[in-house]
Amino acid sequence: MNIRVLVVEDFPLVRDGVVAALSRDPGIEVVGAAGDGREGLELAHRLRPDVILLDLHMPELGGMMVLERLRTELPATRSIVMTASEKAEPLLDAVAAGAAGYLTKRTSGEELRQAILTVHGGGSVIAPQLAPHLLQAYSRASTGEAPDVRQKLTATEHEVLRLVAQGLTDRQIAEHLFVSPRTVQNHLARIRDKTNLRRRSELARWAVLHAVY
Repeated sequence: MNIRVLVVEDFPLVRDGVVAALSRDPGIEVVGAAGDGREGLELAHRLRPDVILLDLHMPELGGMMVLERLRTELPATRSIVMTASEKAEPLLDAVAAGAAGYLTKRTSGEELRQAILTVHGGGSVIAPQLAPHLLQAYSRASTGEAPDVRQKLTATEHEVLRLVAQGLTDRQIAEHLFVSPRTVQNHLARIRDKTNLRRRSELARWAVLHAVY
């Protein structure tokens, strides 16, 4: 039985390279490829892949939002993030959003294939150079050190803030995220509680200053 994989990556050259690398393994079948998050989520619902390989920074719908949607809508599908970023924050956010694997784009084709096998088998994979970030986060949590406000925000709240910073209205944000305006307002209420900011302009400024935008 082949492992059915969906690749979601907005750069065609990277996307084609990943597909070519995976196609060399007779035990892996690439069932689809998408160029943005919204298309990736639609294909995931239609194709029901075993594993989704996706980038975090994509147009239409960010990878973090895709992860959170997959966790609730397609819980049987395992996700691996593959990104150029080696910073701690995206890694921790992705793991919190349900990613079973987190690799950098310096990963070789063989390492990528092995990661898919591991994740499909129920395991987890973190790029070795990024593992210390998780250990440091665990150490801070075990000693009772409080996380900063940015880390308290969920992936959806990050996405809502990003869209607020772009000047979108509640209704436009709702259409972008495929939710109701009331849901967006509920997210904003929680964001205001966590950031202790009330005005929309203050939220937009905070998003830019803290690299949410």
